[in-house]
Amino acid sequence: MIGDITRWIMEMMQAHGPVVVFLGVIVESIIVPIPSPLIIMGAGALLIQPGLSWAGAFGPIVAKIVVPGAVASTLGAYFAYGIAYWGGKPMVDRFGGFLGFDWNDIQGMEERLKGRVPTMIFLLRALPIVPLSLISAAAGGLRLPLGQFTLWTFVGSIPRCLLLGYLGYLTRDTYEGLAKQINTAESLISAAIVAGVMGIVLWLRARMKSAPAGSKAK
Repeated sequence: MIGDITRWIMEMMQAHGPVVVFLGVIVESIIVPIPSPLIIMGAGALLIQPGLSWAGAFGPIVAKIVVPGAVASTLGAYFAYGIAYWGGKPMVDRFGGFLGFDWNDIQGMEERLKGRVPTMIFLLRALPIVPLSLISAAAGGLRLPLGQFTLWTFVGSIPRCLLLGYLGYLTRDTYEGLAKQINTAESLISAAIVAGVMGIVLWLRARMKSAPAGSKAK
């Protein structure tokens, strides 16, 4: 089913251009199993005239991919942000299978964001190997104000869309396989973040248990 949806989006994109880039990015932001780099890379492969230089491709990539993609990525991010912000753990547990992560994943990302939320949202969204929905949910869980979330999500989406647009343009015959590899890297990084946080928690608990009774009282 996901493959059929993705193929349909690509066919519509080839026919209707940037409008479908906008709609496709919103769809992949909400339907997590669609590889998140695929729509933008597909746009680079399908919408940018072949044979252009790097400089010559810049304008079309910005106009046809970066602008609609960054706006749509920001709007699509409200979904996971809102579920975590207003629904908290019960809502995340209820829709975890659909979202592609659970409350432990959010807590792991929250630990990574604490104390530097705006900067980390920008940096993590700019990198095409970090799960976008998980970043949005963690920002919602930390109650980041909507205005700040919108600003840093949009600004961080610009370099991401630009990079993926160029990757799709340069690998137009093999972009789909590369997009899936990037998506796999996103999943591995998400798992590594959770494992790292859980490891720190277990280590701190072990330290507390092994500490002398007198030191605990202090």
